[in-house]
Amino acid sequence: MAVNPPRLDPPLPVPGFNIGTASCGVKSPELKGKRQDLALIMADVDCHAAGVFTQNRFRAACVDMGQATIKTNSENIRCIVANSGNANAGVGEMERVWSQQLIEAGAEAANVDADNVLSASTGVIGTPFPIERIREGMQQAIDSLNPGNWEMAANAIRTTDTFAKWTSRKIGDYTITGIAKGSGMIHPNMATMLAFIVTDAPLTHAQLQPMLKRVADRSFNCVSIDGDTSTNDTLYLLSSGIGLGHTPLTHTDEFEAALTEVCVELAQMIVRDGEGVSKFVTIEVTGAASEADARTVGRAIAVSPLVKTAFAGSDANWGRILSAIGNAGVEIDRNRIALAANDVRMLENGNLLSDYRDEDGMAVFAQDEFTLHVDLGLGGASATVWTGDLTHEYIRINAEYRT
Repeated sequence: MAVNPPRLDPPLPVPGFNIGTASCGVKSPELKGKRQDLALIMADVDCHAAGVFTQNRFRAACVDMGQATIKTNSENIRCIVANSGNANAGVGEMERVWSQQLIEAGAEAANVDADNVLSASTGVIGTPFPIERIREGMQQAIDSLNPGNWEMAANAIRTTDTFAKWTSRKIGDYTITGIAKGSGMIHPNMATMLAFIVTDAPLTHAQLQPMLKRVADRSFNCVSIDGDTSTNDTLYLLSSGIGLGHTPLTHTDEFEAALTEVCVELAQMIVRDGEGVSKFVTIEVTGAASEADARTVGRAIAVSPLVKTAFAGSDANWGRILSAIGNAGVEIDRNRIALAANDVRMLENGNLLSDYRDEDGMAVFAQDEFTLHVDLGLGGASATVWTGDLTHEYIRINAEYRT
């Protein structure tokens, strides 16, 4: 059950892009015609592209191939083809063969060269990839192409997600629309997530790539559900550049701010939809020597099984939080640390406050949304991380995932 999922406004069409979906029965032939599991994002013109990818060293072939395409052909991308139901990972030498065949199927659909296509897959790891069923369903995706099909595409890339995830922003005369999937095997760098974002703003790859990395570090790399980084995590950003004026933007700060809003919103939706999650917890770390240290401390708290089970039990166990901070691997001064849950102050200068009452902390931890405030007292840098609790339901979902 998702934690307070947002009510989403309809996604905005983006000039230069058409979206199609199909039901191929990727996970199982019995599912063909019952749920969409293939998405095409088709561009009318060559797009500039950027990508951020999983740091898992057993990553899927589609990730390696997408990263190589971004490096060599980042100004000529015309199509993203993505499937759910099968990750095409952990299957040995055929993984690359099937990934190439998926790309070629997308290229044929878009009537472009394979070098102009990016692919992504998500789902069960270690299962033969049903490329023939995908080929058979490709015409259905082509026939459904429409600028307004973003919601359908967001549904098509879901696996254990309980709701589809999308958002849009207008930035001046330009539009940004993004979709994402993810609810388990979620951890920074990145998570079991796919995210595809497009815009008509005229931006070059040289502008997009460093921008996307900065934005990912403040959004998708700031969420954790269960501490596992997936084999297939992929974030793509495409710019058709056909927006008003067609002149490349020289001042990109406002665009980057809007892109950050899009990615933060999608990342938070992933946490709210975490497998078995019953609570949405924001961890704000301030007073750090650097933003990287602040983020590292936040992640250490977010990923700790002891902390997450305390969240699940509504147990304001501040000792577990301090232990996680101490395990973060960054320099700390335990005599400077302050800790609060919402407006309930627990520690200051490393000491438990004399007026702190455990029942007050428990009351905060019993809420389905709350914020932990951690002040390291060492500097002026800060970071925010989002996470959830770890429940019996998470175990049930993942114990039964392949069945």
